Amino acid sequence: MAKSTRLGFTQFRESLRRGSIEPVYVLEGEEVFFHDEAIRLLGGAAFPGGASSVDRESVRGSEASLAEVLDLASTYPMSGGVRLIVAREADTLRSETADALRSYLARPNPKSCLVLSDLKFDKRRAVYKALLARAVFVDCFPLDEPRTALWVKERLRDSGFGISNDLADAVAAGLAGEGLGRLEGELAKLMTHIGEPRPVQAGDLSILASVPRVETAFMVARHVLQGKRGEAIASARALLRSGEEPVRLLGGMSWYFRNALKARAASARRIPVREIGPAYGLSPDKVGQFRGEIGETSAEDLRKALAWCMRVDRELKGMGARDPANAFERLIHAIGRRAAAAS
Repeated sequence: MAKSTRLGFTQFRESLRRGSIEPVYVLEGEEVFFHDEAIRLLGGAAFPGGASSVDRESVRGSEASLAEVLDLASTYPMSGGVRLIVAREADTLRSETADALRSYLARPNPKSCLVLSDLKFDKRRAVYKALLARAVFVDCFPLDEPRTALWVKERLRDSGFGISNDLADAVAAGLAGEGLGRLEGELAKLMTHIGEPRPVQAGDLSILASVPRVETAFMVARHVLQGKRGEAIASARALLRSGEEPVRLLGGMSWYFRNALKARAASARRIPVREIGPAYGLSPDKVGQFRGEIGETSAEDLRKALAWCMRVDRELKGMGARDPANAFERLIHAIGRRAAAAS
């Protein structure tokens, strides 16, 4: 290794599929799922077919020194394959200097794979700086909402299930910040609930604990845009009384307004049908559905609706809204009055 390399998690996974295992990896970032998955994938690559794990060593940084870990990495495998050494909480490995690490990185054991994993490294330490010079870094940072939605689609697709872009967006919005481990568990629950692989429907998402009841949340949003403030307030109150989390309900409404805005933009541009999906993440049928539901609601009014959602989101999360129902009523009146005036 002449210098450090930084890989996204997908790049890392693909490199292992090609049979490429580097001598030293640094797993860096706060997403625990990626750390666990990376170590699992490396174990599969180093010991294919469930080969003997006699050449696998795992340590905790708080229980070992850097010198001990490097000594393990310098030892050749007993089985003739690859030796895998995993150090979790690696930033806490005891070390007085980084000299031994620099020497090892200059001439790493070609028959070993050393993995240093930590949610947050101290970038001021000499050890980290030495790793920056030569190790392969794997990004294990949390995904943003769009990439989480893509991850949801890929995870379901790998098991034979399909899901539309809009529903994947709803799942990602509902479980934002929960971590991929939690999301993985929720998707497993969803697939078990559905049974035989098929496309996921909106009603299926009701089983997911932290995802808003999208069909009802969307109904509230539709009523608002149609100027039906009374129906929207009644539905929102009923949802909140039944135990729906205010932030989740707001997330479902925001999702609807955001995708309605995409549909409005797609209609205004009059682009070819085949280009709608790649450009906006919506199917042509979904664009037509939104057009029928939102009527003549303008793009400006939809942007105002999203701005109101952001305002209420800040109130709910900052404890500025002591009564969530009241906050939703203000949102519904503000958006609904504009919609009624426009019609």
